Amino acid sequence: MLVPDRAQARSSWLVGLVALAGGLAVPMSTPVASAPAPQRAAVALAGIPEAQAAADAAEQVFWGAGVGGQLAQQLARPDADPVVSSFYAARGQRPLWIVRDRVAPEAQQLIARLKDARADGLDPADYRPDELAAVVRAARGGRAEDLAAAELALSGALATWASDLHRPQPGASIMYSDGQFRPPGLSREATLAEVGQAASLQAGLARVSRMNPLYTRLRAARQAPPPGVDAALLRANLERARALPVDLGRRFILVDIAAQRLWMYEDGRPVDSMKVVVGKPSDPTPPMAALVRYAVFRPYWNVPPDLVAHRMAPKVLKQGVGYFHGQRLQALSSWDDAKAKPLNPARINWRAVAAGKMTLRVRQLPGPDNMMGQIKLMFPNPKGVYLHDSPLRSFFAGQERLASAGCVRLEDALRLGRWLLGDSAVQQGVQPGPPETKTYLAAPVPVYLAYMTAVPTGQGLSVRRDIYNRDAALIAQLDRAAHGPQLASR
Repeated sequence: MLVPDRAQARSSWLVGLVALAGGLAVPMSTPVASAPAPQRAAVALAGIPEAQAAADAAEQVFWGAGVGGQLAQQLARPDADPVVSSFYAARGQRPLWIVRDRVAPEAQQLIARLKDARADGLDPADYRPDELAAVVRAARGGRAEDLAAAELALSGALATWASDLHRPQPGASIMYSDGQFRPPGLSREATLAEVGQAASLQAGLARVSRMNPLYTRLRAARQAPPPGVDAALLRANLERARALPVDLGRRFILVDIAAQRLWMYEDGRPVDSMKVVVGKPSDPTPPMAALVRYAVFRPYWNVPPDLVAHRMAPKVLKQGVGYFHGQRLQALSSWDDAKAKPLNPARINWRAVAAGKMTLRVRQLPGPDNMMGQIKLMFPNPKGVYLHDSPLRSFFAGQERLASAGCVRLEDALRLGRWLLGDSAVQQGVQPGPPETKTYLAAPVPVYLAYMTAVPTGQGLSVRRDIYNRDAALIAQLDRAAHGPQLASR
């Protein structure tokens, strides 16, 4: 069965819900009579739990079969939601929300959350909670067709809402550079599968509605915003928090890009922090979720090719190759370390390099003036970004620390190294030795490079300067999403 696009799926379950809400009191064209509820024995079976359990099981099978038949019939209609249909087909039409002849109380929890969807930056009208509540109320009579109608309406609403809850707008997305991370997007299919596989309906709902702590705190702040704080700004940052994983990990690093600060977390609490230097506006540090896997002691600095062309080549042309040697630089024949051979700088066509006609690999040898300092902390990613030491200490004295080419320079790289690797590994790593010595962490540690311009703190809400001028574009994108074309079913 082909799965429609998201707008079609939303429209499908909404059309079905409208039809159900308007026609619950009207018999279906081919009615299926509801059998009376099985009668319990007049005499209580006290002291015989096995008999009671058997009676309960028989009753559940009875109602499961009745509602299951109605589910199959209603899902065969042309306007049935194909995602919901597929879910119930895989379950053998076994109900999720119906226990015997009643709708589970978790239905009211879902309806309440849908009514409060605006707190999550979503539109309650997308989920029609009042009409959903009417469908659930109609099922109180115990008719199998009404129970099936409530079952399908609840699952359709849940699938759409949870999918929306976990899907950030493109302007707030981050890069997930490691396969261990699960992107926050949760499809309608995955939502129903998660709930269906959970130990209980309550556990399943908790699983698909769970969000990371930063999101939860921002959501609370939006409901009672401090005076003078722009609601649109809070909404934009809620969207950015939505892009972070639900489970941040027991130990993790948070680089707060806009605040130019790094935090170390253990068991949900910050245990240390330090200043950082982040990318200048022309080379911004990218939002990212990754895993720190190893440290490199005595690193080379591979100079970005644009710096080689625009800064180094003109200085060599002006000062001669003495400048090149004085900076402890080395030109190489290839970017492949296994094949690279040192080049004689006196034989390089520096005019071609400066003009951009020739790309040259240049690296700085390890040492006290190396731009990587003594250590760099690696989380492999397509952007080539990492955390590293720096000999340029003056940058850390400023209120705004925007000077890197995208990487994150650390105020105290060895302190962070000790937190990640332990004291002895760092002490050994800084001893004299060969360049580019790798030391792996005992277990990878998540690092999140997050761009947040409003963050709840213990003292209230901290609003930061929008150093990369991203707020306006994201707010405009959210406005367009909120006021775009209305669904045909409305």
